[in-house]
Amino acid sequence: MRLPLLAISTIAASLFGCGQSLVDASTEIDLAKLRPFLKAVQPLIENGFGDAQISQIEQEFRKLALDGTKTITFPIVYRGAKADLRVTVRKEDSDTVEIHLFAPPQLAEQIKQAFKSLLY
Repeated sequence: MRLPLLAISTIAASLFGCGQSLVDASTEIDLAKLRPFLKAVQPLIENGFGDAQISQIEQEFRKLALDGTKTITFPIVYRGAKADLRVTVRKEDSDTVEIHLFAPPQLAEQIKQAFKSLLY
């Protein structure tokens, strides 16, 4: 089993047309840890990221070819404000997920803490 590689970056990405900045929180994890990780992120978001979205991410990952990438954007509510959560998954091999969550800066910091808590 591979040790998870915590690759956290603080690259700001601007959304088209709305000027909202998103920050990348990313890691590489085993597929078996994907759902527990996403479930740890779920309570950080007030609305728009529940079991249906988690299942969608898992299903999209399973459909990917090796080295394939899929990006999904979810409209969410975080700390009372509408925002986007952009999730990109990449299939490195059949059971290794590279996941990037682009989120508002404060949420990205909380996601990074969830990575650390779950993976180490």
